[in-house]
Amino acid sequence: MSHRLAVVAVLTILSWSNGPVLAQDTLSETETCGTAQVQWLAPDKDGQDISASQTALSAEVQVIAGQPAVLAFRTTAQTQGLRVEALSAQGDPAILLLTEDGDTIAENDDTPASLNSSLEAAVGPGVYCVALRSVDNAAMTATVQVSRSEQVALLTDSGSGSGSIAACTADTPATALAEGAIDERLAQGPISRTWDGTQTGYYTFTLSRPTPVTVKASSPTLDSYLKLFDADGGLISENDDAEGLDARLDFVVPLEPGQYCIGAAALSAESGALSVSIETLDPERFLREAYAKGELGPPDDGSYPVQTVDLARQGQLVILHEGRTQWLGFDLDQPTVVIIGASALPGGADPKLVLFTTTGAFQGENDDVDGGINARLGPILLQPGRYQLGVVDVGRNDGTRGPIRPVSMVFERFLRAD
Repeated sequence: MSHRLAVVAVLTILSWSNGPVLAQDTLSETETCGTAQVQWLAPDKDGQDISASQTALSAEVQVIAGQPAVLAFRTTAQTQGLRVEALSAQGDPAILLLTEDGDTIAENDDTPASLNSSLEAAVGPGVYCVALRSVDNAAMTATVQVSRSEQVALLTDSGSGSGSIAACTADTPATALAEGAIDERLAQGPISRTWDGTQTGYYTFTLSRPTPVTVKASSPTLDSYLKLFDADGGLISENDDAEGLDARLDFVVPLEPGQYCIGAAALSAESGALSVSIETLDPERFLREAYAKGELGPPDDGSYPVQTVDLARQGQLVILHEGRTQWLGFDLDQPTVVIIGASALPGGADPKLVLFTTTGAFQGENDDVDGGINARLGPILLQPGRYQLGVVDVGRNDGTRGPIRPVSMVFERFLRAD
């Protein structure tokens, strides 16, 4: 069977809309949480501090297809536990909790009971943001809420992950991963434990010096969920589905000396092997693996392979996908609306698109569109600058090489007419 690739011409239109905007004031003219398009969760300054607010911070958000909405709040407490939720009647929301510098603290797509999103985290004083996106790249109306644990939750389903993982305190029956501090032991390789997925596992470990670590919960058959607690039972972070159905927490900034507790469970408790592991995190290796998996955009300094595409001249190209995320870079000299399509050719690829600025700010992503396995990102309005587009092969997104699978790329751009 022959396959013909369509060549899409560059088009010009008169204008475009930036889409709905929140009622709250814009945060600032400069980038916060990785973007300049940030809105406050609360309309007045006094109400933006979740540690002092008598009620939860909540806003209804209009999400443009392929373009996340970013909402800011602050806390003045030394340590503040947060519950972050997103509820949509018809869409599929996903959320990220970001620092003021744009680093991801925690993320969640679906709760165990619905397509809504929920996560919990503990943070220090500062400004933070919730980035909300539509998983299927469709326009969506959603309610975003940030609250303290004692305030009323937005979601009435199972909320944030596995409810069977309670706070791990001094009274929680837990098993030590190793005797004494594990710092020296980690130099020999990962430390792991395995148990049956019908039970929730609690495992403690101690650090004698600041240590960057990766904590994982994995299973060959179960959907694992993971939480990390401090010595007092405070939730540090949690994760679901970082690597397929497996959970992973990466601490590039070293964990401070002290005792910690890992809580892990299967989202649906059933028999099967469930494991937790901890290993030293090598920041350079972590970044290269994240680039290879399409989790982060690579640097624009030539240290990682990025193929430059001239959108003014190239309407289409074919990528010979080898398994690792393939990166394309393009430049825009004026505000431009773009639509990018990725279609599977014979060979079995399942394409997904992720888009970042060269400063690392997330711009949008899409996996499946129109009920199939092809991907389409946009229409999305991009400002002048350089962008990096990652083309992921979902079926083998483990950062390793494999047999070549071709993916057809089509680019459309729309410019304001003079």
